[in-house]
Formats: sequence, C-alpha cells, structure tokens
Amino acid sequence: MSPSAFKIIGKLGVALSLLGAPLGLSATTGAMAADQPRAVVELFTSQGCSSCPAADKILSRYAEEGDVLALSFHVDYWNYLGWKDTFSKAEFTERQQRYAASFQRRGIYTPQAVVNGRNHAVGSRKGQIEGLINQYIDRGQGLTVALNTSRDDEKVRISTSEPAGNATLWVVYYDKKKRVAIKRGENRGRTITYHNVVGDVSMMGMMKEGKLDITLPIEEMRRKGYDACAVVLQQTTAFGTPGAILGATVIGDL
Repeated sequence: MSPSAFKIIGKLGVALSLLGAPLGLSATTGAMAADQPRAVVELFTSQGCSSCPAADKILSRYAEEGDVLALSFHVDYWNYLGWKDTFSKAEFTERQQRYAASFQRRGIYTPQAVVNGRNHAVGSRKGQIEGLINQYIDRGQGLTVALNTSRDDEKVRISTSEPAGNATLWVVYYDKKKRVAIKRGENRGRTITYHNVVGDVSMMGMMKEGKLDITLPIEEMRRKGYDACAVVLQQTTAFGTPGAILGATVIGDL
C-alpha cells in the first residue's frame, strides 16, 4: 500500500481495479448470507512500545471471539528506540495521522484504538472501547450497511441490498497470528503473539450512489501473500481524511 492509498482519488462512482483485475459495479438483486461484525476496531500499536502489549492482548481477544473486526496496524515512529517493529509501515503511521486530523487532535499515540472510524480510545482500556461500540450501536451509528458475501474456489462476490453511497470500499489483507521475539527496545526479552496483523490495504472502488455488486478473483488476492482479508466500506470527511465506517465483513482465509 502506498501513502496515497488513503487519499481520495478520482470521482465518486468510478470503478477502479484491484491488482489489475476488472471489478463489476452494478445493482444487486438480493442479499446473500454474510458474517457481519458488530464493530470495527483498528489498533495502532508497536512492538517497541511498553504500553502496547496489554492493548495487543485485548485486540487478540476480539480477533478470537470474532464478533468484532479487529485490525492491528503497526506504526513506525517507535523504531528509532533500538527495535524496528517487524510489521511497521509508514503508511500505517500516515493513516493514524489522518485519523488525528479527523478527530481534530494535534498528536498521535500508542496504543490507540479507533472504533468504526468515528472516535478513539486508549487501546489498553477495553471498557472505553466497548463503551464506544455500544454507544454507536444504540445511536444507530454502528455498521449500518450490510456487506453480503459469497464465494467459490475462483471468486468472491460482495454486494449490498441497500445503497452504499458516498463511501470507499477497501480490501484489508492481514495475517491472523504472528509470534515475535523482541530482542531490544522497551519490550526486550518478551515474546508476543499478535493477531490480525495488517500488511496491505487496497482500494476497490468509490461509490456515490446505488447498490454495490463486485466480484473479486481469489487467485489474484492470494498473490498478496497474506492469510486472510476483510472488506471495509468507509466514508471520507470533508477534509479528505478517514471518516465513519458504514460496513465491514470478513472474507476469511485465502
């Protein structure tokens, strides 16, 4: 993923391509069964941050329970302290900075949990995270657009049974479990197991109005080299920064 991957490009309603494969955007005629999470939690974390293991453990529980799409984004600004996070990418730091702009915050921190793209909490405070999840569900601001999926050996189809307007569709590739022995830095001597470690995010298309119906080739997705992937439908703020997440679904093992 390049830094520009998180920027709005082109015009809404333009179909883009994923990995060089064409995407079909059209009206869908019916809903299909799907695994719909109750929320999306993005954890910004680092192997070099002594406050992060507690948050990593909370995210791991969410990943194992499966009712929340839990995604671990490893940032790179701790790397100068003697241990380079093996999963860190500057693009993920940029994503966190863009969320800070959305939330009108001056700085960024770890561990930070962003819930549904709408607000943030300290990643090691599960009560705060759950409070935000439940608050949005109660207010009808949770994942309000169901992303329906079906797949066979060759392709996966993603559709909505209602309009999915003014939002961008992303595919998020991740490894479900990674174990790391940390030899230096604040967590030196610790071996930590990380879950749902994001490695790549690709834009699939931008929708202005109408329902969504996209078919993706499984083989092309496997070439990314990750265990699994999920799909996220996310709005963009008036400032071009990440906004509310409207829907999400786990495609599963690749």
